[in-house]
Amino acid sequence: MAGQDSGTGRFAGRVLIALGLAAMLLLLWRLRDVLLLAFASILFAIVLVAAARLISRRGRLGPRTSLAIASVLILGLVGGAVWVFGNEIGRQLGDLAARLPDAWASLQARIGAAGLEREFHEQLGRAVPSGSAVLGAIGAVIGTLGGALSGVALALMAGLYLAAQPDLYRSGLLRLVPDAYVARVADALDATAASLRAWLLGQLASMTITGVAIAAGLIAIGVPSPLALGLIAGLMGFVPMIGPLLGALPGVLVALTIGGDTLLFTILLYFVVQQLAGAVIEPLIMQRTVKLPPAVTLFALFAVGALFGSVGVLMGGPIAVTAYVLVRTLYVRDTLGRPIG
Repeated sequence: MAGQDSGTGRFAGRVLIALGLAAMLLLLWRLRDVLLLAFASILFAIVLVAAARLISRRGRLGPRTSLAIASVLILGLVGGAVWVFGNEIGRQLGDLAARLPDAWASLQARIGAAGLEREFHEQLGRAVPSGSAVLGAIGAVIGTLGGALSGVALALMAGLYLAAQPDLYRSGLLRLVPDAYVARVADALDATAASLRAWLLGQLASMTITGVAIAAGLIAIGVPSPLALGLIAGLMGFVPMIGPLLGALPGVLVALTIGGDTLLFTILLYFVVQQLAGAVIEPLIMQRTVKLPPAVTLFALFAVGALFGSVGVLMGGPIAVTAYVLVRTLYVRDTLGRPIG
């Protein structure tokens, strides 16, 4: 009887543990938007801490003073850019939104005027998304960026608190880890922070170069709304793999309404700039960050998009970097004992 009671007690304990884990997973699922916002706050904190450390080394200032200067500089740069270019970019975005439907109609007319057989047209219609679907996808991406501004403001505020006392939050997190694993988890956190810092700074530099190059090229070619198109191309560069394609589509559609050499030069511009960004600029900038295999990046974007929606896709790059580094350090190196170099 005693053995039966003991076995029943162990079984009940396991059931309670399983139920507790299931409840925790359900809670995390319900709070996934909050978790995404918290992750964005961590990214802001990483950028602020990196900038503050650079200022501290250059100016030999204290950490709090350096953080204050870094915050003012970053906010000043963003605010100054909005003040200088905000009205013009807003006008060009409105003009771009008005041009895109005509651009898609022009593309459909060009396809229809090619004398293709009716059956091929039917198959093409099934394979190619409708104009409303394409324009809806572009609008959803732009709308997501605009709708995320309130979340960005909240994440920025939380990021300031995290950046002000990073060691406090790091040590608090490590207190939740069993003593036997504290050193491993601490090392994994440091490796993840270093990779994210390099990835973010490199990505921001690459996005800036891409956006400026696209805008300058479109001005030279004579494509309307060059600043807005350059901004879209730069922002879409934050999304790995599919971002450059989405960033190029509005510019190509607008150039299509002009036709002739303008369309050819626009396609060539996007191709050359994005190839240089992917093959030359990003490898030079991101020498110290983790190199994600393309297939891993693509599936990570699909997974993050399924879990968090379109906003999650925007965060897919840093989430993929985080997961990749944690798997390499905590599982491949520490659990399996295999080198990760």
